[in-house]
Order: sequence, then C-alpha cells, then structure tokens
Amino acid sequence: MAVKEFRIDIPEPELDLLHQKLKLARLPANLANEQWAEKNGVTVEKVKDVLDFWRSSYSWREEETRLNHLPQYMADIHVAGFGDLGMHFMHSKSAAANAVPLLFIHGWPGSFAEVMKILPILNKAGFHVVAPSLPGYGFSQCPDKPGFTNEHDAEAVHQIMSILGYRQYVVQGGDWGSDISRNLGKQYPEQVKAATMPEPKFDKEPNYTDFEKRSIEQHRHFTTKEFAYYMLQGSKPRTLGFALHDSPVGMLAWMMDKLFTWSDNYPWSPSELITWTLLHYFPGPTTPFHMYRENDASERRDIPYEKTSTGVSAFPGEMEMVPRVWAEKTANIVFWQEHDKGGHFAAWENPEALAGDMVKFFHSNWK
Repeated sequence: MAVKEFRIDIPEPELDLLHQKLKLARLPANLANEQWAEKNGVTVEKVKDVLDFWRSSYSWREEETRLNHLPQYMADIHVAGFGDLGMHFMHSKSAAANAVPLLFIHGWPGSFAEVMKILPILNKAGFHVVAPSLPGYGFSQCPDKPGFTNEHDAEAVHQIMSILGYRQYVVQGGDWGSDISRNLGKQYPEQVKAATMPEPKFDKEPNYTDFEKRSIEQHRHFTTKEFAYYMLQGSKPRTLGFALHDSPVGMLAWMMDKLFTWSDNYPWSPSELITWTLLHYFPGPTTPFHMYRENDASERRDIPYEKTSTGVSAFPGEMEMVPRVWAEKTANIVFWQEHDKGGHFAAWENPEALAGDMVKFFHSNWK
C-alpha cells in the first residue's frame, strides 16, 4: 500500500465561488432585539462581525500554507465489506531516539488540524505523531455503503499505523476519537498499549468532589438540553447537509455554536472560526454526519469494560466529563488528572496541560 505525499490545494474556482457566496450572504434582519433565542453567543451581530472579517481580511491561502507545514500523506486502505478507502493523515516524526508512536484521533466538529498546537510539544517529548482524517472527514474518502461504525473507523486508522510500520502504539482520542480509541483497545489489544461514558448504577451514591458535581451537572445539561444536534445529524444527515454545503455562513454559524458552547471561554479568533469552518465546508460537511447515523446513540449496545490501560485528562469545560468513579466502571483507569482550564477542544484550548498528561501517562505505560 503506497503512501503518497499530500498538500491541501483548494482550486481557485472553488475560492471564487466562496467569495461570491460571502458577498451575497443574507443575514436575518428581524432579530435585532430578540431576547428569546438560545444563549450560545451566536448572535446576528457576532456572525456579521466574523462575516465582515471574512470578506475583507481573511486569507485562505495563508491558512492553507500554514496547514501545509504539517507533513501530510494519502494511502489506500481496505476495510472488509467496504472496499478500498483513500485515507488522509498527518505524520510527524520525533528526532528523539526510541520515540513512541502516538495515534491522535479527532472527532466532530474537529479535524486532523486539531493536532497543530500540541504537535511540537509531543515531538520534542519523544513521540512520533500520526493524526488521520477519519473516513468521511476532510480529505479522507467516505464509505458509500451503510453500516460503517466506529469499529470500522478503528480498523481504518489501525491500518494506517500498520502501513507506517508501527507494530505497537498509544492512542489519544477526544469526542468520537474516544469511542474509536476504546474499539482499538478491544480489537487490537496486542498493538494498543494505552488509550485516553455512560452513567453507571451504584448501590450507594458516591461522595462527589466539587469538580465531579460540576461535571455531573454539565453532563446532564448536555444530554438533556444540547443533544438535538446529534439527533438531527444522525437522523437527517443528507438533508441538513444540503443547507450547510451550499451556505458558508450557515456552516459558520453551526460551527460557532459548537465551538462556543463546548469550550471553556476560549477566545476564538475570527480566523480560527473561519478555518475550522472551511475544513468542513470545502471537502463537504455532509459526509462526517454519516458517523452519527451509523453510531446511533439510541441503538448502542452496552459498552464492554475496557481493559487497556486508560488515562483521563479532566477539563472543567468538557460537557461530557464524568466522575472518576463512573469512568472506573467502564475502563481500566490508571491515570486521572483534573485541570482548572479547558474544555472539549483541549488540544487547542490548553495544549500544554493535555500534552503534559499525555507525556507522563504514555511514557509510564510504554514497555
């Protein structure tokens, strides 16, 4: 299976079309004084400010050049029952002797580029880092057939590690990457050395710390008040996709909602908001939604206990954070570190803290 170098190069006609759409963008004119809408920060005024910046100051080519500083590749892999898939990935090797191979798995609405801030820290600390675009995301091909679950995602990214010659490796995963990490530990226990959850039942309610009480409150708020996106993307992926595929401003607003509400007061710049948006808009925002349809939360089976040594970096703004005693019901937790800053996008919001945990945990479990 040949590995070929890859560079992002969005065609000029695609950029011309984008600029025309931005020029003709139509924002709501009857919401200037509304006080009933969702409190997520995605106001007409905020969207207009980012749109004005996008039209006048933002340069995709500059962002593209920055992204292409990451060494990227393409490889064809074969997934049983689904045929060949072209997989895009970033692969950056450490200069350190005996470096540890590390698989960095993103989720939605992220991308392989989430590794950008944390990469130099990990390379310096002695890790060869591989960050794939999951099937259907970014520049990786989406399977055409139904039934492609996280188990198949795990098979796909494991094949990349095998192609690169990594017989054993460690895994870091957030969002969907966390589920895929669990599958990697289950499917390839001899290769996956360490990896970084549903509410369990207790005979007696545990005594929770203040951090854990806040985590429970956030977790329940997310599952009861913020979960509609999941149901929409899982039940109507193609239908929603038409709207976001045709409207860069619509895709921006959908992205801003998640970045604002899932982070811990991180000061997202207009450039960051736009680049994260375009990494879904240019390849097409519809295909990542297949993951929600194929891994329907209402149809998931009971999650088996994860025997692989598991580490958790607990960030206060993570909406799906659970108490340690819950996590220990589902996985072999051997490392747990709580932080006072950071949210769902920890590798972007607080890369030093996450990297510090990864270095400590992975080096202690690499034998």
